[in-house]
Amino acid sequence: MNLIPGSPPAVGKQAIEAAHEKFGAQYPGFKVLSYTAKYKNIHVEDGLACEWFEREGEYKLSPESPPASWHANGLDVLKRQSDGSWKGMMVFVNQ
Repeated sequence: MNLIPGSPPAVGKQAIEAAHEKFGAQYPGFKVLSYTAKYKNIHVEDGLACEWFEREGEYKLSPESPPASWHANGLDVLKRQSDGSWKGMMVFVNQ
């Protein structure tokens, strides 16, 4: 699931890809200038992992637009897959 403010939730791989394509068409000059993620208090038990995070970044919607920044705190919940990889189950964000 992908949640974008002002838009309905995009549920499933195809819907998320379509939302990203729509955003790319709306903002063809979008550029990420910086991105930092810090993880803390990671807890793993019984095939589930919880990790508190802090993320921040800077971006431009177009070459002419001024840089904008964002900051988010939240919690990721992941589940270990049968092949040993991890898959994100949910993300809680407080901006």
